[in-house]
Amino acid sequence: MSERFPDIEVYLLKAEASEIYDWLCTQFSKVEEQKNTPKTVQWLVDGEEVLFTINSNKNFASLWFKVNMTPWNNDLDCGRILHAALGKEVRCSNAAWQETDEGPAWTKLIHGEEKDFDWDK
Repeated sequence: MSERFPDIEVYLLKAEASEIYDWLCTQFSKVEEQKNTPKTVQWLVDGEEVLFTINSNKNFASLWFKVNMTPWNNDLDCGRILHAALGKEVRCSNAAWQETDEGPAWTKLIHGEEKDFDWDK
């Protein structure tokens, strides 16, 4: 069984907020918008805060569950479900890590495959 992370954050290539919202509605019983700014949409999902951020300077959107009250134990579990549902490239942490850790701590899910990679290189 995989370790349960305190929060979950995944990155999606060229994903629109509406796509992610539609997906969230299939995963949770209640999704309601709380705040909407040019770069950030914040939702309550089953009463818990979900922060979705679109960084307009990059190609990736970040989906962040600030508190992990989700059905997934970790980023990779969530990333797998998202990738299968949306067919978008997903990048996420593949293990609990600290800044002093060395080696690839990321997994890229693309075209149905999982590849470890180092985002810094």
